[in-house]
Amino acid sequence: MESLRKNKVFLIETLSGDASICLQYVQNDNIITKRDYNNLNQPNHTEEKIIINLLDNLTNKGDETCRKFLKLLEKDEFQEIFPQLKKLFTPDQSSVERENGPVMEQARKKAEGAEFVDKHKTDLIQRISSVMEIADCLLSKKMITNEMYSKIDAPSTTQDQMRNMYKFVETGGKAVKEEFYRILKEKNPYLVLDLEP
Repeated sequence: MESLRKNKVFLIETLSGDASICLQYVQNDNIITKRDYNNLNQPNHTEEKIIINLLDNLTNKGDETCRKFLKLLEKDEFQEIFPQLKKLFTPDQSSVERENGPVMEQARKKAEGAEFVDKHKTDLIQRISSVMEIADCLLSKKMITNEMYSKIDAPSTTQDQMRNMYKFVETGGKAVKEEFYRILKEKNPYLVLDLEP
């Protein structure tokens, strides 16, 4: 996932040369579904827009999907269509990423989740409307108690509900922040993408 984010601009510029071919390869390798393909392959979108949406879609699907996509980018037949991709890969880069990627990515994601929750507190309080849906998830994971849940639900505005939720999330420490972040990505993916750099 980190590789896609880091090289997003380069990939947009490179793959926009033939977005439809790129989509076909991605679907043929079962990296996206037929439905994803149809949603992404919009005739009124520019090729650049299609690739941007594709990369966002892959990032949202998680690490395993991103790794499959990176393997596709390494294929000789794919690089024949998009020769610029050869700049992305040194001879041993892919093997090193495969060996170290999952562990390093997991540690990085944990740090990123807690940092995101701390950094964007004000924005999240103002912009999240589905507060009790998130509270339901936290309760089911035993990250908050029934009493905490009731206190979150008590205020009449979503902003005050979020302020109460934040008190309990911050009190719970890193593990609760990580779970809160994971739920946010699941329930409000576009908001998270908008706030992430």
